[in-house]
Amino acid sequence: MAVFTIEDCAASRSPGRLLRRLDKIMSGQIEAKFDGFDLSFQQWIALKVVRDGIVGNAGELSHELGITTGATTRMIDLLEARGLLSRDRTADDRRVVRLAITPEGRATVAKLQDDVVSTWNEVVADFTQQEAEVLVTLLAKLLAAAERVAGAGKETGE
Repeated sequence: MAVFTIEDCAASRSPGRLLRRLDKIMSGQIEAKFDGFDLSFQQWIALKVVRDGIVGNAGELSHELGITTGATTRMIDLLEARGLLSRDRTADDRRVVRLAITPEGRATVAKLQDDVVSTWNEVVADFTQQEAEVLVTLLAKLLAAAERVAGAGKETGE
């Protein structure tokens, strides 16, 4: 079992700081690629996670993006008004509203995904293919562990 020491969490090596800085830098780099499009990077992520089946409703999208339910509703309203996303009530329970990406939404995701991928490829240019794959595997493992710990804290009321 890995254990961090205080020295491991010094500012230059702190996992939290490194992840925050990486997110901030990469979000800025990718957002710049969206200049000239009537879509933000966060809106594009919303479309992509719906398209990929990672989320299926507004609550899941709110959780995935880390934004409030109100902000999520406003985003969905905007994407729906632009014809990129739709709300579909399920036949089994009309109270349940599923999100669905439209053909125009799919085309929008496809049009911009090369810019997103090329930005990441530029950053990992000095990585071997194996290093890049290990990085993604470890990040997915870290995310799963963090979600598990956060979920355990909610269950115990912490």
